[in-house]
Amino acid sequence: MKSKETKAVFFDLGNVIICFDHMIAVRKIAEKSHKKPDQIYDLFFSSNLTELFDSGLITEADFFKEVGKLLNLHDISQDGFYKIWNNIFWENKGMLNLIKDIKLRFQKFFIVSNTNKAHCEYVWDNFPVVRLADKLITSYEIGVLKPDSLIYQQAIEEAGCEPEEIFYTDDRNDLITAAESMGINAHLFTSVDELRDAIFS
Repeated sequence: MKSKETKAVFFDLGNVIICFDHMIAVRKIAEKSHKKPDQIYDLFFSSNLTELFDSGLITEADFFKEVGKLLNLHDISQDGFYKIWNNIFWENKGMLNLIKDIKLRFQKFFIVSNTNKAHCEYVWDNFPVVRLADKLITSYEIGVLKPDSLIYQQAIEEAGCEPEEIFYTDDRNDLITAAESMGINAHLFTSVDELRDAIFS
């Protein structure tokens, strides 16, 4: 039983509103590299490059430059790289209608996401569902990644309500735990139908 009425709803972006698969990009990048896809994936996500990029601590130009050196890329421009890097998303079926219903019922709807500038601009331009948000709170703008409390605190302040008046969903348990530690009513995302029941029950 919720102790306070919900005034704001926060959704994570990746694998909640918009699904993604990094391997889509990795396989295409492999065509421009001497490395195999599994090697490229491991290098991407074992290095701190993506974390720095998602935290807004390096620019798009610097990210491309460092990735090029890391993967020994050849015959690819910065624009060509980002066309590949960004083309990994698809809309989660049923999410558009759910968010429209949320907008009719609750005062504010925010997206709170760990993401970089390139991905954020791409999904904004290509997925109208994202533009339904009243506010996007992103790691690259705040300068930290969830589960850092700063990104949650920024979202709470922007919403202008108490943490207990916020419903938040994410697909990662550690991020749910972090939100709960701040008093937010957090719910692990498993499916659109299950989420609808959790919000409107």
